[in-house]
Amino acid sequence: MSYELFAEVTRNGTVESRHFGAAVVCDYRGKVIESWGDINRLIYPRSALKPMLAVALVESGASQHYSLSDAELSIACASHQGEAMHQELVKAWLARLGLSPDHLACGADFPDDVESAHRLLASGKQADRIHHNCSGKHAGFLTTALHLGMPLKDFHLVDHPLQQLSLDILSDLSGINLRENAIGIDGCGLPAPTMSLLQLGCMVARFAEPSDLPDDRADAIFRLQKALIHEPLYAAGHGTVVSELNQVTQGAVLAKTGAEGILTAALPAQGMGIAIKIADGGARARPTTLLAILDRLGILSSEQKKQLQAHITHIIKNSRGLAVGEIHPAKSWLSGQDVKPCPTAA
Repeated sequence: MSYELFAEVTRNGTVESRHFGAAVVCDYRGKVIESWGDINRLIYPRSALKPMLAVALVESGASQHYSLSDAELSIACASHQGEAMHQELVKAWLARLGLSPDHLACGADFPDDVESAHRLLASGKQADRIHHNCSGKHAGFLTTALHLGMPLKDFHLVDHPLQQLSLDILSDLSGINLRENAIGIDGCGLPAPTMSLLQLGCMVARFAEPSDLPDDRADAIFRLQKALIHEPLYAAGHGTVVSELNQVTQGAVLAKTGAEGILTAALPAQGMGIAIKIADGGARARPTTLLAILDRLGILSSEQKKQLQAHITHIIKNSRGLAVGEIHPAKSWLSGQDVKPCPTAA
């Protein structure tokens, strides 16, 4: 199993840690543009699948029936930080459906946003399902189930018709039958299918440029793209690489994180998708790696790189707020290698 050296952590000019991984750049027709490391082994994309999982919400007619806003569609695709804006939006959405946070299948959690978590604790409140980074995704699933007349009970289980519908859509976009691969359980309780990094890259590319898909599916994806572009802060939150890339590039790069070192990016103008897996499962090397690939592809302007500098080279600070090190891309890995062609959807 091969991995490339993607990023290095240095302190006073000396390398302290190294992060290895694999990555692929595909176009929407399945052609591999560039790749690094082993892109054919099975991985769990985890939350990187959320934009594709939201396709059913629009394609089914549920979004139109319930007049979902751009913000609601954006947070349906999100791993949000649990900021006040995220909490309030999901709570209002559920209330409009006659539901409560208890209907969400995810467990109670504290916000990932530190300031929001501190305010919550200071007010004497406890963890809540609404704070979970997947609460928007679950609200989207519940909305689809209501519209299609599916039972809300156990909507998160793999044999529920809603999850079977999701597997159909994911299988179509990835070009494989995901039921033939291992399916785990995600952190929020929903099914976690597996696929290769290559197949994930192809799926993201088809999300970037869905014109070859059936009209209903393509229209659903274009609607989700519009929502993510118009409401980038609901797609993740302040200070995140996902929201800031979207804002700075004005939707030219639609990134999405996944647990255990996954990061993807859809490039609508180029009809391409990027998929990254950091081997050690850590999150800190993902932004640096993605920004290096985007730079190699010529996606970012000089001004955009300036605005995104904090994600290109991440400064490490100590408890006194002093800069003591940095995370930067390793110079040795930006050379492509030949790989097998990407399978196309049937």
